Amino acid sequence: MVGALIRLHVSPEAFQAARFSDGPLPVVELIGALMRVGGAPRPPGARWQPPEAVRPLFDLFSPKGELPDFVISRRTEIGAAIDELATIPATRMRTELMTAFQGRPRATWLHGLAAGECSARAILLRGVEAGYRALVEPKWAEIASAAHTDLAHRGRILLREGLARAIASLPSTVGHRGQVVDVDSPVDRGVPVDYGLVFAPSCLLPGTLVITASPGEPVTVVYPAPVAILRARTGRPTTDSLSALLGSRRAAVLRAAAVPRGTTELAAQAGISLSSASEHASALRNAGLIMTTRAGRKVLHTATELADSLMAACDPPLVAAR
Repeated sequence: MVGALIRLHVSPEAFQAARFSDGPLPVVELIGALMRVGGAPRPPGARWQPPEAVRPLFDLFSPKGELPDFVISRRTEIGAAIDELATIPATRMRTELMTAFQGRPRATWLHGLAAGECSARAILLRGVEAGYRALVEPKWAEIASAAHTDLAHRGRILLREGLARAIASLPSTVGHRGQVVDVDSPVDRGVPVDYGLVFAPSCLLPGTLVITASPGEPVTVVYPAPVAILRARTGRPTTDSLSALLGSRRAAVLRAAAVPRGTTELAAQAGISLSSASEHASALRNAGLIMTTRAGRKVLHTATELADSLMAACDPPLVAAR
C-alpha cells in the first residue's frame, strides 16, 4: 500500500471475534453517493442537482476528504441510523468537527451543530433522510443483492480457510500482518481495536472507510465491493445466473439468508415486502435451500449447504484481490 494508512491494532480477543457484516450500511452508501456526485455547485439547466436539503451534507467533508466520525453510522437500517444521529451528544459533535476542520468549519450551520443548536441538528437529520431517499433508496435492492453476494463469498472463505485468508481476499486497500490491519486512508492514524472487528462491503463508496468504535462496540472496516459485482448491478451485461434460475427477488432473499435472519430482516435486506419475503422463504425452504429454526420467539432463516454450493456456482467471479 502507498499513501496514508489507518493502522488498526487488534487485540487477540478482538481478532478472534472478527466477522463480516450482516449487509450493506445505508449511511455509508449515502456517503459513497455524495462522493460520486461531488459537492461543486452545478449550473442552471444541469441534468441533475441534489435536493436543497441534501446540499449541506457536502459541508461535512473536510479539505482532506474526511468526515467527522459521528456522521458515519454502522446501523443496517436508515431509520435506526437517523435515530442514532438524533441522540449523539453535542460535545462529541463539537470535538470531532473541530478535529476534522482544524478548529475552522467552513459552513455556518456546522458552527451551530458544534454549539448544540437544535436547528443545526435538524439540518443534519433532514439532509441524511433526503439524501438516502434521493440517492440510495432507488438502488437499494441492487445494492443489497450485490453486497450479499460478496458477503456469502467472504463467509465461505472465513468458514473454510480462516480469517487471515478472508482478509487476504479483500481489495488491496486492506491488508494485515499478524494482528495489525492496515486500511488506506486520507490521513495517518492508529486505532485500537478492543471489542471486535467487522468488515462490511459497499457498492457506492469508491475506497475504504474505517468506522471507529464507541465504547463496547467493534471497529468497522468498509471496503469497496468488487468491480464484477458493481458492473452486474448497474445495467451492464451480467452473468447473474442465480437470478436467472430463481428470479431476482428469490435470489436476493437467498443471498440475504447467507447469515441467519428473521423474515422482517430478509425483507429489508432484499428490498421487498414482508409478505413477499415470507412467500419466497417458504418456497426456498421447500426446495431445500433454506432451513428455518426458532430462536426464542424469533424465527430465523438460514441458507443450507446446498444453497451455499448453488450460490458459489452461480454468483459472478470476484475480482482478484491482489
